[in-house]
Amino acid sequence: MDGAPTAPETIKEAEQEITRVPLVLHRRNFSWLTERISGVVEQPAPRWWWVAFAITASTATFGLFCIGYQISTGVGTWGNQIPVGWAWDITNFVFWIGIGHAGTLISAILFLLRQKWRTSINRSAEAMTLFAVICAAIFPGIHVGRFWMAW
Repeated sequence: MDGAPTAPETIKEAEQEITRVPLVLHRRNFSWLTERISGVVEQPAPRWWWVAFAITASTATFGLFCIGYQISTGVGTWGNQIPVGWAWDITNFVFWIGIGHAGTLISAILFLLRQKWRTSINRSAEAMTLFAVICAAIFPGIHVGRFWMAW
């Protein structure tokens, strides 16, 4: 065993203190850190946030109106007057199911390979899977149009 450390040498090396870089630089105190972190949610929202929120809310309201209109009048609102097996709704359903499978596959591959850095990616992949399943669940209900006539 050439050059291998003996037991006393190993113990001396282990007893040395490990110096770390401080997590908060410039010797800031805890009150500054608390104000910096919690100030984001405790201060009023900036004007750009309200503009973005208004645009998003109006788009969501328009989408809900379109879904309600389509449920009340039927699938003909899509311009699909001829009954077909694979239309826009079924295609979207299959797309969202595929996205859900992709999220599950990403999570499973990282788990099977025992990657230590997989935690945040797994969270994102599993959240993607849940939202994709929710989106996919909407389409069977929408594709029948006037659901009270679906039999």
